[in-house]
Amino acid sequence: MNKKIGIIIGVLVLFLLVTGFVVYKAVFSGTPTATTQTTNTITPTAMPTVDSSIAVDLVKSTTAANTVGISVKGMGGKMASIAYEMTYDSNGLIKGVTSGSKPMDVTGKDAIDQEIYLGTCSKNVCTPDPGVSKVTLNLEFTDSTGTKSQFSKDYTL
Repeated sequence: MNKKIGIIIGVLVLFLLVTGFVVYKAVFSGTPTATTQTTNTITPTAMPTVDSSIAVDLVKSTTAANTVGISVKGMGGKMASIAYEMTYDSNGLIKGVTSGSKPMDVTGKDAIDQEIYLGTCSKNVCTPDPGVSKVTLNLEFTDSTGTKSQFSKDYTL
């Protein structure tokens, strides 16, 4: 009986020594833990603002219901594409629309006008989002060399 108790105590002591060693190494080693790595992430620098010679406007369409028009002028043929993201308040709910994976091709153009429907369409049936009053427009310009710049503004309709 004493032999069994001695073996059990020996195994427990060995287990505690191994566990203590592992914990000591984890706490005092120079290797960063997952917590340290997530707190030391590098924040990317903000994208520069688009050149001030480019004028952007957003207006409510006079020809199509629940539609806004984006107008961009003064590009001078320097831009290759424009990606857009628009968020808006629809009766207290924040909704949005993006150009997705297909930004607008503006290669060689000085100006563009693009209409955007504020609603949902499925099988050629469109349902407008009601009560749209505030719109935030974010544009990402890519020039012919691949350099990106941005434009962001809040609009009240």
